[in-house]
Amino acid sequence: MTMIDTKTTTKDPICGMTVDEGTAIHAERDGKTFYFCGEHCRQKFLSTSAGAQPEKKPGSCCG
Repeated sequence: MTMIDTKTTTKDPICGMTVDEGTAIHAERDGKTFYFCGEHCRQKFLSTSAGAQPEKKPGSCCG
């Protein structure tokens, strides 16, 4: 039996960093799962109302 690597990556919606869906922290909104590089980005996402784009600043958490 051959194991298939199902590793999937996606972008953090706050900082744009590529994250592994299998290991990244996440949150759900409107039935969709969002993945984050860390708790800081997750909290920023959760504190932003649905549909609003969080303000991206130079020198973000992920550099």
